[in-house]
This record gives sequence, C-alpha cells and structure tokens, in this order.
Amino acid sequence: MIVKRVTRPGVLYGMALLIALVVVGAGRTPEAASAAPIAVVAEVELDDELGRLLERARTANAGLRQAEGMYAEEVAPIEEVLRTYRNDPELTHEIAVALVREAHRAGLEPRVLLSVLLVENPMLETRAQSFAGAVGLMQVMPLHRGHWRACRPDLESIESNICHGAQIFASYLRQSNGDVDRALLRYNGCVRGTNTPNCHGYPSWVYARAGKVSMLSWLNAARNHSRPEPVRPLAH
Repeated sequence: MIVKRVTRPGVLYGMALLIALVVVGAGRTPEAASAAPIAVVAEVELDDELGRLLERARTANAGLRQAEGMYAEEVAPIEEVLRTYRNDPELTHEIAVALVREAHRAGLEPRVLLSVLLVENPMLETRAQSFAGAVGLMQVMPLHRGHWRACRPDLESIESNICHGAQIFASYLRQSNGDVDRALLRYNGCVRGTNTPNCHGYPSWVYARAGKVSMLSWLNAARNHSRPEPVRPLAH
C-alpha cells in the first residue's frame, strides 16, 4: 500500500523560503556578507539623523512663529513711532529691534527705553556726541564703556549703545528702589543740577515722550485693525 504524504501549503512555503535563503547565502562572497550588517547600521544612523533634522526643523518653525509674533506686537509699533522722527526704514528697524531685545534683557519695558532715547537723541543720530562727551543714541558716558557684561565694550554700534543705556537705567532703577523719577534723574546725571540748570525737568520730558509714544501706538493700532467703509453718495 502506498501511503501518500499530505503536506500543508504553509509548510511547503516555509521550506521553499528556507532553501532560497540557504542558496542565496551560499552564493554570497565574504565581503558581501560582512557588508550587510554595515548597511543596516548605516540605515539606522540615517533614520536617526533624519529624526534629529526634523526635530530641529520643528524647533526652528516654533522659534520663527515666536519671532514673528514679537515683531508684530512689540517691534513694529516702536518702528512706526521712530519713523515719525526720522524717515529711514532700515535705521529705524535696527533701532527698534535693539530696543526690544535690550529692554527685555535688562528687565525693562521697551517703550520706556524708547521714551528715554527720544529725549536723549530725537534726531536718531547714531554718532551724536554731547558737549559733556556722551555718545550715541542713548547718550552714554564713556566711563560706562565695558563695565556691563551683557554689552560689547563699544559705544559706537547701535546694539551696544542701546545695551549700555538699558543696563545703566535698569541699574539706577534698582538702586532707586523702583523710583522712576530718581532713576531718570540719575541717568541724566542730574544729581545736584549744577551741570545742567534745568535738568530736574528731565523726568517730565521723558513722560511727555512716553505720552506721545502711547498716542502714536494707539493710533497705529486703530489704523491697522479698522478699515473705514467707503463713503456712498446720498440717494436723491
């Protein structure tokens, strides 16, 4: 009696696959066999690198959105105010960015720093120098040069000059226990009022600039957010 062996299809498929693998493996050279694990490792490393790049891209996009939001909320309004004093878009943009950055670094409100700058140097002359030797946009005295770790040791560049002014005013504000008038007087060098006879009015001048800054900011915000409807002729 002939007994027929019944073989399941799955078993046949498994045997065929095993034979194929053995044949292919036997046909490989030693160099190819050793290269296979290296290729797998390289593929894994490539996947890891792609993952890191994607994560950096997501972080960069988040940073870009944050920067765009800060520009719209803080830099752009200051830039528009500065243009009312000097119609130089490139210069006013650079000053506005520096004011926002250095004010935040010093723990100040950017518009406060802007108001001080507009009293010290309303013409926005970056190379301005007073009779007493004060330099730049924030009219910083040379004795402060290099004394502030956050600032580069020069007073000529826009960024460094504003950095010095921000750090100096923030320091005076701390020393004055938050008394803004006293801090402003110290910034102006008005301790006794002997060098500049009318220097005691300095806080009022800054507050006046702050009022104008606020007014212009409000008007600009209203103009940007509202569009007047066109005037239609009266019906006859």
